[in-house]
Amino acid sequence: MTMKIENYSGAANTFTWPNNPATFDDAISSNYTITNVGYQRYHYFTSGGGINPKSLVLTGFFYGTNKNTNYSTLAGHFIENYKLKKLYFDSDKFYLGVGKEIKKTHSGGRTNFLDYVATFETVIGVLLDDTQQTYTNGGAHKTNAGNTTTFVEEISGVYDGSGDVVITDGLGNQITIPAASMTTGQTIIIKFVEMINSGDGIYITEYNYTTVAGVPIKTTRTTTGFGIIQIGSGLTTSTITATNLNAGWTAKFRNAYA
Repeated sequence: MTMKIENYSGAANTFTWPNNPATFDDAISSNYTITNVGYQRYHYFTSGGGINPKSLVLTGFFYGTNKNTNYSTLAGHFIENYKLKKLYFDSDKFYLGVGKEIKKTHSGGRTNFLDYVATFETVIGVLLDDTQQTYTNGGAHKTNAGNTTTFVEEISGVYDGSGDVVITDGLGNQITIPAASMTTGQTIIIKFVEMINSGDGIYITEYNYTTVAGVPIKTTRTTTGFGIIQIGSGLTTSTITATNLNAGWTAKFRNAYA
């Protein structure tokens, strides 16, 4: 397996490592909180099953005549921290995030080598399958065959004019797009996450990024749960419901792995 990094949206602009990093430090850290009970032997844990953003540390080297070009290309991906990147941990699985830091180091006696250390931070703490599955309403359901809960990357459909569009999963999450934001026959697209220009070149992650007829709207709201539509491990798209979209709406997702 050869590691690579590429853009999550738009043109891929793929960089493939000519030789993999020597080390790839990958730790999972839960983000529960603990309330200490004074003078007692029991305490309170509060958890929603969350995971902290991962900080992946890559240590390696480039060598040969292309060593500087390879480093510059990789560094270019890390500098583009306004774009979400897919960092492939496996040939068919990737982490989603942005480059945090990269530096090169020169060691005596290694004149043909360029050593580097790089840190990549994730927006979600799980690996996603390279293969994106698409469920079309009315067709055969698709299964999250990964070993952990995954996120629905995109829901798309045509508004039928009947009222609010309400999308629900089987994990207690629900989002609503008010009818006032749409007109009958318009295409609605809800994306899990995008990096959006908030003005003056400042980009932020926006979840449930929604467009109506290609125009972004800000009226999508969470009505229950955390508001991010998900599919549990081993569950299918039968757990996803969408009201007031024409027949044939679609849901796209990837298997997820811890």
